Amino acid sequence: RTSCSCPDSCQRGWRLLYILTAFHRCSHVMKPFLFSFLHNASVSIGLQYQGIAKACEQNLRKTFQYGGRVQYPNSMELKAMMAGRSSKRQLFLLPGGMERHLKIKTCSVALDAIEELCYEMDLHRVEALDEYAIFLVTHRGNKD
Repeated sequence: RTSCSCPDSCQRGWRLLYILTAFHRCSHVMKPFLFSFLHNASVSIGLQYQGIAKACEQNLRKTFQYGGRVQYPNSMELKAMMAGRSSKRQLFLLPGGMERHLKIKTCSVALDAIEELCYEMDLHRVEALDEYAIFLVTHRGNKD
């Protein structure tokens, strides 16, 4: 449903769908119907859940493209998602000691961050994306 007489219940249902679309693919039989429903809900002007429907559609597209998230959300992330917060600011350390924070969403992949960083460096050619990689620094870089 795209509207409801119990807004709190509908909101929780949409948030649950947001989480599920980040982790699980639907069947190939259901896929066209679910994509159609989410697309229609996201482009229908004035619908209450238009934004989250668009986010669910994007999650589902990435789940089919990349296979969905492998790590399930921890309790803190799950609470944040159920409260409607679906992104966080992640610190990226760039060469030369530069720091940059990017908004990371539930279904963000490394390529999303690379694309955004390249765009900010005014690198718009697809070939430029292949020149960059992301390295994960854990425990503040200590070997302990």
